[in-house]
Amino acid sequence: MTAASFPPVMELSRSDAATILAFLSYGEASEKDRLRSSGTSRTSYHESRRRIYDHRWIQDRYVPEPRWVGFPHVAFGLSRPLADRADQYLRSVFAFPGAVVLWAMPTCVLGTFFLRNGTEAARFSGLWSDPNSVSDSSFVVCDPSQGEVAAYFDYEGLWGHLSGRSGTAGYPRGLPRGTSSGSSPTLGPARELFQEVSGMVGSAGAVYLHRSSGLRRSQRLLVEKGLISRRVFLGPGPVPGFGGRNMNRLLFVTGSMAPGSHARDLLLALTTAAGAFPYLVAAGGGQAVIGFLGQADPPPQANAASAFGTLILPALRPLLTDIKVFQGDTATIVPWLDHRYERLFSVA
Repeated sequence: MTAASFPPVMELSRSDAATILAFLSYGEASEKDRLRSSGTSRTSYHESRRRIYDHRWIQDRYVPEPRWVGFPHVAFGLSRPLADRADQYLRSVFAFPGAVVLWAMPTCVLGTFFLRNGTEAARFSGLWSDPNSVSDSSFVVCDPSQGEVAAYFDYEGLWGHLSGRSGTAGYPRGLPRGTSSGSSPTLGPARELFQEVSGMVGSAGAVYLHRSSGLRRSQRLLVEKGLISRRVFLGPGPVPGFGGRNMNRLLFVTGSMAPGSHARDLLLALTTAAGAFPYLVAAGGGQAVIGFLGQADPPPQANAASAFGTLILPALRPLLTDIKVFQGDTATIVPWLDHRYERLFSVA
């Protein structure tokens, strides 16, 4: 059954919200552990699991360690395409080697790119910030092996805060960094794995990779070594609210890093001083990109813009200068690419 087969859902049930949090917190755990974490009955858990996956409120992905697959750097970009050049701009960016995320919104575009070398990074810079195609842009190029991606589309902290849970299980999760012990396995088993799941990932139906029972031994070894991570992401579209709150407003902050500052410093300042849990935190080459998910239509007693101005910006200002803010809404996302890591294995 697909999401179109269900009646519209205005608000998540308590079981739905708890099951989403269980998957975001324990995506790589066993079904038994996630059931226990949800705190719901077995029947409610399985009903909610089917519903949240069929609606694509959450989705699974295998994510490879960038350096191991030949892409030692990862770029994150925000841009505002010119109206008459937007389609051509998006087509050019879509075709760029190593593009894995490309979300287009009326107000801005978000992109994630795996890069093989400095030459490719320079090409990306010229394409992403082409003055003939965009009115404004920002980007950062990071080395994940150095911890420069502190949080990579990790929604657990945010969802736990929304659900009223204290503490987190794994947040923040960055990109896989592998292990240094032993020799590095060949790419063959990984290439086969990503080819096997590409059809499911590219379909309009549920993407529940845990359903495919049993990876081959050579593929399980890649997960055990941290060269491939099995992640659970929120879908790119809107997720119903819970407890009178929704989380459909996308907000991105970019800026220049203070000397000696790192991605983990940004994350620490936001979680401790502002009580915020960004799902994306990346900093490299003196630049930073931070992604938040918040309320699209705050009730009168909860002014989201005020919270951003009074909590988040003051926490960031000691660490960031030349701050820019990009905004969007999950209801308007056109996902040209949505975590399509199998593309990395077809780059010539």
